[in-house]
Amino acid sequence: MSPRLRKIGLTLVLVLVVAGHVGLWLSDQPFEAKLRLTLLNAGVWAVILLPAVGVALWLRAVERQNR
Repeated sequence: MSPRLRKIGLTLVLVLVVAGHVGLWLSDQPFEAKLRLTLLNAGVWAVILLPAVGVALWLRAVERQNR
C-alpha cells in the first residue's frame, strides 16, 4: 500500500472516530453513559491498533535488518 493511501485511510478512520464521539457527546444520553461508552471505545481501539502498530514496526525493523 502506498504511503499516501495509508495516510488517507488513517485520516478517514480518525475523522470517523472523532465524529462518532462528538455525536455521542451531543446526544441526550446521561453523562455516565457517555463517559462509559467513550472509555470503552478508546479501550477497544487501543486493543485493535496497538498490536497492529507493533507488528508494522517489527516488520519494518526486520526488513531493514535483512537489507
